[in-house]
Amino acid sequence: DGSKMKQGEHYDESYAPVVSWPATRYFFAQSILHKWHTKQMDFVLAYTQAGVERDDLYMEIPKGVSLDGADSKLYVLHLTQNLYGMKQAGRVWNKHLVDGLLKLGFKQSSVDECVFYFNKSIMLVYTDDTILMGPCEKELTRIVSLMQSSFDVEVEGTLCDYLGINIKQ
Repeated sequence: DGSKMKQGEHYDESYAPVVSWPATRYFFAQSILHKWHTKQMDFVLAYTQAGVERDDLYMEIPKGVSLDGADSKLYVLHLTQNLYGMKQAGRVWNKHLVDGLLKLGFKQSSVDECVFYFNKSIMLVYTDDTILMGPCEKELTRIVSLMQSSFDVEVEGTLCDYLGINIKQ
């Protein structure tokens, strides 16, 4: 339960960046003007794909979970993966994602830290919702395969609805 977490004891920072709206609008316009191909992707259970940043994180056993007759008040769970609800979960996921993308050969924008470049293609990241766009459909497919080698990512098809914005090309 993240509401019981104390800064300095359970976590240090909680800030997690997302792509800015000016960058999003700019790249939407560029993709339409240049007739780029797009792919919309979602990282499946994104936060849990990252490990924890501290080795000493424990949680009470959730209600409804039994331990083969043992008293659940006597035990706790040692966390090895990031969880939704933790104060630092978004930041830990973002750091995991950025580290993974850089290892795959992406370059991070110096202007917006949630914009990434791969050859002539561009990727925008808003937490776990991602848009990949570029001039070559084959390259986008290759990038998706590369990403799927390191992350559990689901391709949702061509860009049509992003964060509640209906997009028609």
